[in-house]
Amino acid sequence: MEYKNLKMKEKLGKLEWSSIIYGVIVPAIMGVILFFFENETFYRIQELNIFVPGSTFYSIFSEYPGGTLQWIGCFFTQFFYYPAWGCSILVAMWMMIYFIMRSAFKLKGAANIIPLIAIVSLLASIVEMGYFIYYMKLQGYFFIATIGCLIVSAAIWLFNKTIHKKVISLCGIIIWTALGYPLLGAYALLGTLCMTIMYWRASGIDHLQRIVMSIVGLLSIIGVPLIAWQFYAQTSLNEIYTAALPSFDIAATIYDEYKTPYYILIVTFILSAIFYQTNLRCKRPIYILLAHVAILAGAIVFLQHKWYINENFQKELKMTRAIENLDWEEVLRIYIKGEEEPTRLMVMNKNLALFRLGRAGNEMFQYREGGAHPKAPFKVRLVQMGGKMLYYHYGQENFCYRWCMEDGVTYGWKVEYLKYMAKTSLINNDFKVAEKYLNILKKTMFHKDWAEKYTEYLYQPKKIRESEEFKPIIDLLPPKNELASDLSVIEMYLMTIFANGNSDNPVYQEQTLIAALQMKDISLFWPRFFKYAEMHIGQHMPRYYQEAAYLYGHLEDKVNISQMPFDQEVKDTYKRFTDFAEHCRGMSEEQMAKAFRPQFGHTFFYFYFLVNGLQTY
Repeated sequence: MEYKNLKMKEKLGKLEWSSIIYGVIVPAIMGVILFFFENETFYRIQELNIFVPGSTFYSIFSEYPGGTLQWIGCFFTQFFYYPAWGCSILVAMWMMIYFIMRSAFKLKGAANIIPLIAIVSLLASIVEMGYFIYYMKLQGYFFIATIGCLIVSAAIWLFNKTIHKKVISLCGIIIWTALGYPLLGAYALLGTLCMTIMYWRASGIDHLQRIVMSIVGLLSIIGVPLIAWQFYAQTSLNEIYTAALPSFDIAATIYDEYKTPYYILIVTFILSAIFYQTNLRCKRPIYILLAHVAILAGAIVFLQHKWYINENFQKELKMTRAIENLDWEEVLRIYIKGEEEPTRLMVMNKNLALFRLGRAGNEMFQYREGGAHPKAPFKVRLVQMGGKMLYYHYGQENFCYRWCMEDGVTYGWKVEYLKYMAKTSLINNDFKVAEKYLNILKKTMFHKDWAEKYTEYLYQPKKIRESEEFKPIIDLLPPKNELASDLSVIEMYLMTIFANGNSDNPVYQEQTLIAALQMKDISLFWPRFFKYAEMHIGQHMPRYYQEAAYLYGHLEDKVNISQMPFDQEVKDTYKRFTDFAEHCRGMSEEQMAKAFRPQFGHTFFYFYFLVNGLQTY
């Protein structure tokens, strides 16, 4: 028994196995889980990013402290074009951070788990984002913290090698701060703070040296940003100590809950410096084991709390990718999966897919309607997430271009914006403008082929109208080439502009009928219904257009519908609907909606009477 206890103490005391578990196995498991849950998020992130080789692109970032770190972050973010690649790079960096921190701070024994806490914080800073990916102004965000910690860890490792050499270590901390701050921003200051603390923890150094180093370190932390600020005209004084850190602000409101992983990350580095050269051991190794288990359990609970897992968010991302690939059937397949009430963006994507497939009139209401608001602590705008895409496909090219331009100025230029600006310019015959954006995209690593494909239209403009992608859009172009105000409410603007529109183009005219149907506006419906009928003489009238006409004919006496050739199924469904309504007399609207849904949820009658209160955003 004593022999077994001795062996156990020896193994738990050394804890050498923790290096492999915490430095390799755990990060690898984190990476697999990350890829499994955030595959679509990663792909969207690289579309909301851009990296262009050359000094011109770099100069955009060099105007800010920590700009080089953002530039490097943008470089690595582009590898999320293949999510497995980007995720693998992240995991590799996390493994490097663990082992470099462990060596740099000389962490031994139970202290081996401290670098793992840093990695958990880095993971949390990524998975907590959700809808914030559309509002993040810090470009290269998903790699910045990881790269910043990796470089800082390497710098501390070098400092550790020279810590007992007075002049070299003193000059090193000054040079590191002076050069590191313009390149890394606040991460360089964190490194300086850690170096200063380590000097107090190092053995064989007298107190005078420690005091001198502390003064130099603190003066560097305070003074270097103040001096550097004189050379950064676009950085305000209150931002100099947080350069290259995300602000998490939307419309002048800061959401501090997103900052928690960064607070933990900073504390982790400071703790590592405090435990410099410390070998945490215990006479009873079981206590160390229990402490590690408790920390790991806490990390799991923390990640579960911070991880943004939302069915609708993932479905929106998938639908967006399917629309970009013109895979309209896939859009519908994604829509019907899951149990959550759909958001308005999902509903609009579904309606667009049905319209492009020519099945809106027969299938529009066979899918569940919904108006769920995106789950986020801030107000999410539909125009911010899917506005550019929807405006583009509904022929509102000026609005698409305008929102790309505005968001490019506010949030920085992104691949997605440049793609839409190039395509809208092609549709509007602004070939010189389109060529400018396509030439930029040709310089990227993963979007060259895309740019080459659309460059062909510059030399063969006639093919634009023949294109599978462009032809349906050109059919929806407005009669006048103008730009009005949409008040940032895209759904209402599109419905209003189409419902009040008129055209001899059958595609455009059907969209005006659909918009009038969606608005439940009887006076707008009839002119569009009759024009649709005139344009499709001899063709079967789609089911929902019939149902609307049959219902409106009974609600008002203004149009005689007695001679209209309605399908018998439409008449029978209406009779069953009215009979059931009589049976449900006295119920609240909510109760009736629930009672009617199984039999009539797929009808326009149900939509007109019982689908109310849906709010766009």
